Amino acid sequence: MTFASPWFLLGILGIAVPIYLHLYYRKTPVRKDFPSLRLIRLSVEFVARRKKIRNLLLMALRIIAIILVVMALAKPFLGQSASASNSSDTPAAFVVLLDNSMSMGCTHQGISVFNTARARALDILDQMQPGDRATVGLINDPGRLIFPQLTWDQETLKKSISNVPLSMAGTNMASSILPALKLLAPLKTYRRVIYVITDMTESSWQPFIEKYDLAKVEQGIDLVMVPVGDTAPDNMAVTGLEAEAPVIMSGRQVPLKVTLANHSQRSRKARVTISINGERKLEEEVEIEANAVKDTRIMANFNVTGMNQVTAAIQNDAMPFDDQRHLAVRVFEPCRVLLIKPDSLPGQPENREDIFVRFALNPLNRNKDNNFAVESRSAVEARGIDLKNYAVVGLINQRHLEPELIKRLSDYLMAGGNLITFLGNRVEPEWYNKHLIDDLGGAYLLPARIYKRVGNAVSKNVGYQMTDIDIGHPAFSVFARDGSGDPGRAQIFEFFQVRPNPTALLLTRMSHGLPGIVEEKRGRGRSMLVTFSADTSWTNWPVRPTWLPFLHQTLIAMITANELAISSIRPGMPVSATVTGDDAREMLLKQPDGSQLKLAAQTGAQGLVHFTTRDTDQTGYYKILSDAGKRTLSAFAVNPPPEESKLERINLRRIPRFIPLAHEPGRGRSVKEKVSLLRDGYDLSGAALLALLLLAVIESWFANLPTARRIE
Repeated sequence: MTFASPWFLLGILGIAVPIYLHLYYRKTPVRKDFPSLRLIRLSVEFVARRKKIRNLLLMALRIIAIILVVMALAKPFLGQSASASNSSDTPAAFVVLLDNSMSMGCTHQGISVFNTARARALDILDQMQPGDRATVGLINDPGRLIFPQLTWDQETLKKSISNVPLSMAGTNMASSILPALKLLAPLKTYRRVIYVITDMTESSWQPFIEKYDLAKVEQGIDLVMVPVGDTAPDNMAVTGLEAEAPVIMSGRQVPLKVTLANHSQRSRKARVTISINGERKLEEEVEIEANAVKDTRIMANFNVTGMNQVTAAIQNDAMPFDDQRHLAVRVFEPCRVLLIKPDSLPGQPENREDIFVRFALNPLNRNKDNNFAVESRSAVEARGIDLKNYAVVGLINQRHLEPELIKRLSDYLMAGGNLITFLGNRVEPEWYNKHLIDDLGGAYLLPARIYKRVGNAVSKNVGYQMTDIDIGHPAFSVFARDGSGDPGRAQIFEFFQVRPNPTALLLTRMSHGLPGIVEEKRGRGRSMLVTFSADTSWTNWPVRPTWLPFLHQTLIAMITANELAISSIRPGMPVSATVTGDDAREMLLKQPDGSQLKLAAQTGAQGLVHFTTRDTDQTGYYKILSDAGKRTLSAFAVNPPPEESKLERINLRRIPRFIPLAHEPGRGRSVKEKVSLLRDGYDLSGAALLALLLLAVIESWFANLPTARRIE
């Protein structure tokens, strides 16, 4: 309880007056024994006792009357908050936290919940009094305080609230509430309050109350909940969109997985529309059970190579911002692979050491609807071939190569091509080391130096297995899942001992520790060395079930290695990538609304350029451009977090320490009035005056009540 005029409490000393008067006028009867007047004596004693009780009651009523007069003059206030326990002239220090996460974008009875929340924040700031200090903050992911320090400038605070936009990000309660508590903690002489204006979605509050114990918050700080929006509206959302293919080739059917969520109490139907590069391509109707999530797959065909924008959308509802989802995909031309096999000797059958590689990359031996177009040529036939037309070149058990072809292979690799070298019985280590490594200087081809053979593929007495397989590498990542096969079960009977270069990656070892498969980044391309043969002359791996996925994953990893690895992005998340210096000329970021921002880049070693941007607040499709916007390097999509689509409210009783402060339209008190009551408490002076009036009537009646006589 607090008092507006505490000095009037000194009037409590006035209770001494009725006590003194009561004692002063108290009559002490003189005892005289008159036997003949026994009845009179008994009557006097009875009346004295009655008067004594009445006098004590009158004294008590008069003392209470004095107390009520003093209380009415002192203006007492009584409230449930810690603020109300302070003196009424104590200034306030408070923080207004406005939830501007995506879930606030829904509508309630045709009115935007977020606009309602902003109005509540302005109502609270209107109650700011001279001497008060305040700041405002935002609740999204990550949340922040707009002003890191408290200020007296009410108009600046109100202007900042009016200009706050709705964010497409999620909700992170801790990132706003914890800094607010830290800011108010040292201000012991102020009335400290944190107002949280939010839609109270369970998906945002439940993780917060599970991690943090709000009951331990300092008792001198009031936590006030200002809920906006009533019951959660029914909502349907597109919560996922992905292409279920490791690489997308033009003209090939690709399954698109669309995830739909139905956050309502009844089964509903949604019409899913797939658009590619802004053009509507496909539609499909899907029924989702109540409070369920459903995946649907739609086959799509991409005809344009390069970056493509994919959008999955459903009909709008009360929450329009989660009714579509975006995806950025790179579409490649069908991958052309050149296999350079050994030259056939005169009079001998055609060399077929490439057959297992060809069959693995194109099992049905067809050009249509196949991701890999494989061509086999001998070293002689490869003289006039333009290597730039191929994504990958494979060298299979070559003895010698012409210097002109070696030079073209080196230029091809350094410019971004990819090379896979299989060894075999024709390989001469000295020639390989000299012509493919030493003579080329910094433009060498092989990731390792080659030495002697190990094992005997003729007798096959000893078989080796691949161990220490790097399942984190894209070539072997497919085998990380259970049931996907184990390349270590393949038998290798003969292989070459090699020594990897310092910057090379060791992908597998043999069972006794020697390197098995080695890869190294060369210029803008990649070179892989397999220390055994590509056919069954030295190993049985080509007839094992893990051979095909290994080759497919290896080629996919090679052709996508230079792509900017920008995965799923949420609004506000930073985006970082590294490109070569040739690609980093005047880099721009084109946002979904069409605006362009210049990207700040840092030049690193080997001509690489690294850039980071945090301008990802909008949802949609972003392009990374170079050459002043003339060329598209890459693209990525920004989508809202799926949990923001869950609009179910949490019961306030599950959140400790928070005092509810709800607006009651058409009845009760407004938010402004409730803020004032919360700050100062209830004014009891009026109640004290009414009680004083009633007490005066009772005292007057009781004082004039005639003394009852005892009749016997």
